[in-house]
Amino acid sequence: MTVGYVLVTATPTRELEVYGQLLKIKGAIDVCPVLGPVDFIVKMEADDHDVIAEIVLKKIRIISGVVSTKTFLEDEFLKNLQGLAEGA
Repeated sequence: MTVGYVLVTATPTRELEVYGQLLKIKGAIDVCPVLGPVDFIVKMEADDHDVIAEIVLKKIRIISGVVSTKTFLEDEFLKNLQGLAEGA
């Protein structure tokens, strides 16, 4: 399972509408409204990074009121190394 985080910026005054649409997306585990340079952090979970990319392109970016997205994928390699180091 791959985990990703999508930072979403919405058009001012459209945040509530965007929030409602983000909550409906399959694979969005958590949608957090935040204060700062972005409006939402969406935690995604999918079989692989390609599925997350497809959701961002075909589901999130097409939402009316979404201005921009930035996607970050969890580093499974580093997490696995940490687990090995703790077991040593």
